[in-house]
Amino acid sequence: MAPASTPAMPRVMVLYGSETGTAQDVAEFVQQHAFNRQLLDTQISAMDEFPVAQLLPQCSTVVFVVSTTGDGEAPENMRNSWRSLLRKTLGPQWLAGVRVAVFGLGDSSYAKYNAVARRLQARLLQLGASELIDRGLGDDQHAYGYFGALNPWMEKLWAAVLQLYPLPEGVTVDDSPKPIEPRYSVIVHDAGAQEVQQAKLLTPGMDSSSFYAPPSTTVGREKGIYLAPVVVNKRITAEDWEQDVRHVEFDISENSSTTEPPFRAGDIAVVYPENVTGVDDMLQYVKLSGDTAISINAADGSKQFDLPSPITVRDLFAKYLAILEIPRRSFFEKLSLFATNEEEKEKLEELASAEGVDLLYDYCIREKKTYAEVLTDFPSVDVHLTILLQLIPRQKPRSYSISSSALLHPGRVHLTVAIVDFLTPYKRRRSGICSSFFLSLDPSKEQKRVPMWIKKGLFEPLSLDRDVLLIGPGTGLASMRAMVQERQFLRKQADKDSSSGAVYLYFGCRHESKDFLYGDELRGLVASGDLTELHTAFSRDQVPQHFSSWNMYAVSKFVISCRTTKFTCRRV
Repeated sequence: MAPASTPAMPRVMVLYGSETGTAQDVAEFVQQHAFNRQLLDTQISAMDEFPVAQLLPQCSTVVFVVSTTGDGEAPENMRNSWRSLLRKTLGPQWLAGVRVAVFGLGDSSYAKYNAVARRLQARLLQLGASELIDRGLGDDQHAYGYFGALNPWMEKLWAAVLQLYPLPEGVTVDDSPKPIEPRYSVIVHDAGAQEVQQAKLLTPGMDSSSFYAPPSTTVGREKGIYLAPVVVNKRITAEDWEQDVRHVEFDISENSSTTEPPFRAGDIAVVYPENVTGVDDMLQYVKLSGDTAISINAADGSKQFDLPSPITVRDLFAKYLAILEIPRRSFFEKLSLFATNEEEKEKLEELASAEGVDLLYDYCIREKKTYAEVLTDFPSVDVHLTILLQLIPRQKPRSYSISSSALLHPGRVHLTVAIVDFLTPYKRRRSGICSSFFLSLDPSKEQKRVPMWIKKGLFEPLSLDRDVLLIGPGTGLASMRAMVQERQFLRKQADKDSSSGAVYLYFGCRHESKDFLYGDELRGLVASGDLTELHTAFSRDQVPQHFSSWNMYAVSKFVISCRTTKFTCRRV
């Protein structure tokens, strides 16, 4: 049998690693600009969907767009590829002849700012690739967000690419918006149709769509999707305190089918929120009742589809489309195609342009405008639902460190959630999408079943005889609480003659009376001996102001780095 032929590689390959969709959006922006420069064979792919080990050495020019998540970690959809690139069997000439350009997305307020892009570029050069242009690093802390670095980086990229692949004679670059080819078809069903009843009975996670499916690259103990009602939802900071932090408990007992604990200390609950606001605005925009049932199909006839069908229009906007997220720049570009008012069309084109970054920042980014609000702000723009399915991204799940032990609290998942609520520079109140959703969950009323799955966290199980030092300021206490509870349970199950290691917990907040999370519980653990020492620092109560890190000199033999929303912990 003749060997399978190797597919022809495009002149430009765009690969991305994206956790929230932003890096993917930038990658699609790069691909569109490649098309505008007559590089019509340019292809785009998530890194893990591209056979890196087999085909990367055959590429001519590769543009990588990657984000950094968590504690300097790679996004889910590039982790397998990254492991493949780290193989020791790859030689220093493996990528000889391959030109690469890397753009990273990160946040300079984190210690491991753009770590993934930095590591990726270094590894590509180790393997023999050559740099097409200098690495670009987008920073969320920049006044214009990642655009501050992306725009000049793109100028350099296309200057270099056009040196390699000049435009045909007489052809000029045209970066104006291009017509949208529909990728979906939508059928609206009559009120008495069978599909209407099917849509109303739809159970999240139980349909044939792939929307709630955990990523195929996920490493962990996930048991599939849990449909979990909220049984406890209470505020644990003082009512008169500026920050609302909530203790939320989900009941997963109906979905737990194994005798093994569904999660361990340090694991993460991945929760799918619903949009609490904006849904009625979208229903008005598409001129359909929320109870109207629709069937959505892929235009190419694909059977594997990321949205359930049939579905009610209300469910579509409440559960599946991210109508409350901040629009991407490409959204304004696409909307300009549908504007019938010339002034609105020009404004949308300016918002989408590199020259309009000031306007985009002032109008959209700084004020946290949503997809739903932008559509309302431009009334001459009339986009059919078929196209909206392409322009508005899918609702993304949110990850929360589990703050309980499945051994001590079987069938329950505890979360410690800081509610995001703030005023924009123009005094418009904004709340986080998942924060608003959590606030809407009332255990005393009809119980909404919340889809979630469990992802393996950073902790590895420690033997009971090991000493443990935990640092958890603010809601960073969540995983530490789970660790203490797990050891508390194991201690009770252990042989009376066996010894257990010490557990030291450092916790810091502003006021002991306002935001000392689980204060009574922690003091009780000290009294029972399950917590060896509890060290606290309340920065607004002490004079001079005193922070928990000041106490660390006393235990300098331990090395731990920790933040409120992320942590790194090593055995001690």
